[in-house]
Amino acid sequence: MASSIPTPYNWSIQSIPMAFGLGLVPHLYFTGRLTLATKGKNSTAMPRTNLDTWKGKLPEALWCQLARARGAHLNSLEVFPLFAAAVLAGNAAKLPASDLNNMALTFLGARTLYMALYMTITNDTVAYARTGVYAWSIGIPLVTLWRAGQQASV
Repeated sequence: MASSIPTPYNWSIQSIPMAFGLGLVPHLYFTGRLTLATKGKNSTAMPRTNLDTWKGKLPEALWCQLARARGAHLNSLEVFPLFAAAVLAGNAAKLPASDLNNMALTFLGARTLYMALYMTITNDTVAYARTGVYAWSIGIPLVTLWRAGQQASV
């Protein structure tokens, strides 16, 4: 007999492209803001050199903000494989859909907060808050990978 309790829809796989897209937000900000600030004179042929090229030519506060946006983007790309692996391992281990959904939502929320802090904090002491949020955000997929490993060994 089928259960009358509905199983939550598992959207954790769909959260993988969401996480990737979220990581593009600081890049889009960086590219758009730099293009405006340079009146379109930034390089599209060698975009990774733009930050160095425009150092000293842009106001320091703007350059620092662009550097933080680039850092937030790169950090998102560095953390993304860990999250994707956790989602896939959790699904392969058949962890409950509600757990995987909560993990994905919490991760996306933590990463959103992290990127906002990364792009806006200018004080070195306050930046420790960002470090704390970073640790929280990477702990989420690490715990899921651990749980998937435990489930697989049962």
